[in-house]
Amino acid sequence: YEIEIPNIKEQKRIGEILSSLDDKIELNRRINDNLEQQAQALFKSWFVDFEPFKEGKFVDSELGMIPENWRVCSAETIFKINIGKTPPRKEQQWFTNINNGNVKWISISDLGSNEIFIEDSKEYLTKEAISKFNIIVVPEDTILVSFKLTVGRVGISNCELTTNEAVARFYLPKSYFREYTYLSLKNYNYARLGSTSSIATAVNSKIIKNMKLLIPPVTIISEFSKRINPLFNAIRIYENEIRNLSKIRNTLLPKLMSGELKINDINN
Repeated sequence: YEIEIPNIKEQKRIGEILSSLDDKIELNRRINDNLEQQAQALFKSWFVDFEPFKEGKFVDSELGMIPENWRVCSAETIFKINIGKTPPRKEQQWFTNINNGNVKWISISDLGSNEIFIEDSKEYLTKEAISKFNIIVVPEDTILVSFKLTVGRVGISNCELTTNEAVARFYLPKSYFREYTYLSLKNYNYARLGSTSSIATAVNSKIIKNMKLLIPPVTIISEFSKRINPLFNAIRIYENEIRNLSKIRNTLLPKLMSGELKINDINN
């Protein structure tokens, strides 16, 4: 096969452009990793070590000693929780890999390939599928948790979307629950949910709804959100920038290599 390639000088300039995009993407990821570590540290200080509350009275609970007036309760008493759905796989007309007004359909794999804020999906459901099978589309800032096969992947919806039946969706009772809920589920010991040696086959939606969570007074959750919300909002901004830079890089490469787009076009 004969193929047309740019000369070596052009190749180096293409490499410099793509490398600069990769460097910015990597920088954003490092910044986000640092921001998430800060969030995790504050969560541990408040809700694992109880540092700000040690002068108060503690009482025994299902999860050990906790500050007085805090609760341990099943998830469904605090959150509205529902499960995603998959249309019949044999009927391929309900599925597409094209966005174009279709609905993002999140899988466990998508939870793994996204960062904290979930937006990108490998597959979409058509609007006809959503209507025909009464599939619930969840709003932005819904907490998503995988509970089959790979248990305990957690994310926050970055837009309206839906999921398959391996993902539970936790609706926030108030917006200030977002950070606390995400971090609680991220740090949850899912091994305690399994009733068999294989947690991947033991956990079902009923168990997820009945999982025991530590719930502080809403004043404390609200105060925690005020302190940590700026970190999550910054993470969201950097993640969106990573998505945009990745799309630019993936669009530029074939166009530059084919000669459809010239270096001078970018410089101008």
